[in-house]
Amino acid sequence: MSIQTVTKTISREELGIITPHEHIFIELTPFFDENQVLPDGIDPKTAPVTMDKLGILDRHPYALRDNLIMGDYETQKKEILRFKNAGGKTIVDATMPGIGRNPQWLKRISEETGINVVMGTGFYVYSSHPEALATMTEAEIADLMVKEIEEGVDGTGIKAGIIGEIGISEVFNDAERRVLRASAIAHKKTGVAVLVHINPWTTNGLEAAQILLDNGVKPEKIAISHVDVEDDMEYMKKLLDMGVYIEFDNFGKEYYVNREVRNEGYGLFVHDTHRVACVKELIDAGYKKQLLLSCDVCLKTCLRTYGGWGYDHVLVNIVPMLEDEGVSQEDIMLMLSENPARFLDNRRNEK
Repeated sequence: MSIQTVTKTISREELGIITPHEHIFIELTPFFDENQVLPDGIDPKTAPVTMDKLGILDRHPYALRDNLIMGDYETQKKEILRFKNAGGKTIVDATMPGIGRNPQWLKRISEETGINVVMGTGFYVYSSHPEALATMTEAEIADLMVKEIEEGVDGTGIKAGIIGEIGISEVFNDAERRVLRASAIAHKKTGVAVLVHINPWTTNGLEAAQILLDNGVKPEKIAISHVDVEDDMEYMKKLLDMGVYIEFDNFGKEYYVNREVRNEGYGLFVHDTHRVACVKELIDAGYKKQLLLSCDVCLKTCLRTYGGWGYDHVLVNIVPMLEDEGVSQEDIMLMLSENPARFLDNRRNEK
């Protein structure tokens, strides 16, 4: 019964309240939409995120390159401390190589804040894959993940404690399927759970979950992300009926995406009230042990510093909304602590 953090191995009981899908440092620049004209001659490549641009970013979060980079250490430390002060204890950092993963800074921020940080291993969506990945076998890709789990990253001794978020794009391609199958190999060697990124306006989670199941991953060690950008209850229930966890991990993101952007793999975001209502419906339908709640902070405008809701949003704002919907304290703590702890626990033979 143990979980590997960036500083040490801890027991399940030490995890406390967990946010199971966040990014502390990240560069989502593969999603930067540079072929656009912004008002007032704003250069999307160089313009910083400032208050006068928040409206633009509500309509197109990927419109400014600067919004896709969270790399200021002191800002991130301040934001993480808000989560701690709200009662949080553990953050799962889902940032992959190729989009800004920084093991040394993750360890440092964990030590300086007292927050447990569980770091991911693997590869994100195809557009962020290193060239060398194309010529590697699935076993070789798996070996990279296993090494980061068992020995650490690049000689640092800083170890990963979760596989993922493994990236699946709008068009699920064979390169991403190979990484997913490699993740299954790594899971079977280590017992570490697998977290999967799905383009939120697709139902690719069904195929991704089936690939993992077919390759020997137990359903309770699979979490499918981003089910809550839309309120597609049929999709959610199909995933839950496979036995996997699903993540409501977009709390705080209520973007209206411009019409001309929607056909590029992006769509509208539902409101937090819709997400809370969906959670309540799934609890009432008997799925409460498979639900994970998070914010997936991955943009500057998700941070309190830039007008967003921050890592503490679920604890400060969503919990009262759940209470208003009639969700019990017992079920709230199940979703905030027990469910993610059970998912993260890397016992190889968990019953």
